[in-house]
Amino acid sequence: MHDSTHTDRRTVLKTLTATVVGAGVTTGTVTATTVGRARGRPDVEVVAKHDHGSGGHTFELSTDEVAAGWTTIEFDNRSEHTHFAYLPKLPEQALSDAEDAGMTPLAFYVDTVTRPFQYFWDSQVDGKTPDEDDLSDYYESFFPPWFSTPDPLPFYGGAGLTSPGHTSTTTVELEPGTYIVECYVKNDDNDFHSYLGMIDLLTVTDEASGAEEPESTIDLTLSNEGIAGTEDVRPGRHTVAVDVESQQPYSNLVGHDLHLVRLNDDTSVDDVNGWMNWADRAQFIADGDEPGTFLGGVQDIWTTDLSRTGYLDVTLKPGDYVWVAEVPNPEDKNLLTEFSVPARGGKGE
Repeated sequence: MHDSTHTDRRTVLKTLTATVVGAGVTTGTVTATTVGRARGRPDVEVVAKHDHGSGGHTFELSTDEVAAGWTTIEFDNRSEHTHFAYLPKLPEQALSDAEDAGMTPLAFYVDTVTRPFQYFWDSQVDGKTPDEDDLSDYYESFFPPWFSTPDPLPFYGGAGLTSPGHTSTTTVELEPGTYIVECYVKNDDNDFHSYLGMIDLLTVTDEASGAEEPESTIDLTLSNEGIAGTEDVRPGRHTVAVDVESQQPYSNLVGHDLHLVRLNDDTSVDDVNGWMNWADRAQFIADGDEPGTFLGGVQDIWTTDLSRTGYLDVTLKPGDYVWVAEVPNPEDKNLLTEFSVPARGGKGE
């Protein structure tokens, strides 16, 4: 049984400062099986692009509509910055409010969540002046009531952090509805990529896709106690199952997810540990100094009625890697674990 608790995001926002935000402590440990699965075309391709002239970041989706069920997302990062694509589902109240305002759900979300959030964040960063035009005219409170309790946005996973020039593949189960596709990694001016245009909409229809759940070659468990499994990982093509046994909110407004990082010669586990907290104004910035090569992952899964498992397809070459969650100080929460992939002869590089 999956446990889950939520927190009022508006309350948490009031506690954020321009310094590193702390979080609660959890405890925990990566299981390997040997089952493969046939490869097929993705259900939706998401291409990340950057406009050097305007500074804007954008997504291009191969389709804006998919059938319900197991959905494979191919995330192709054609920019010079690290990105991801996570999938919150819009509640009916948000869709109704958008209709009442005569706006599309995407435009309404940007106007009532994305821009006010950037306004709030700018007020926390030294030297930044919030743009008054980013404040919403639709709600008295800072954020819409449907953005937090009693009905917080459910998260259905999505593509994890993916480095420039890399493509990652993630499979998650989606129910019918309207989903935001968003990246909120920051640029070196502390602007969120979504504020700069990296946000889109995906509709999941009532039609069932009939797609089968993937079969895994590596099984990981993600919970309030940390990452569990084994560090015995062989080189080659893998489908990694990430089963979210339990979930909780952290002080940076998200639950735990899982991302794969290959360490470079000039980066360390400590670099990864610090970088994962977007609520630190000096971290979670994609400026070419990211701590290693991000190879994808599975974003937050925080639902009540569907599978809590997401899948990542990845080719592992010999080297040193880290599984890590996007939470403040993941190492102290057992949400960062190192592992090495040996050469096929059994020895490391």
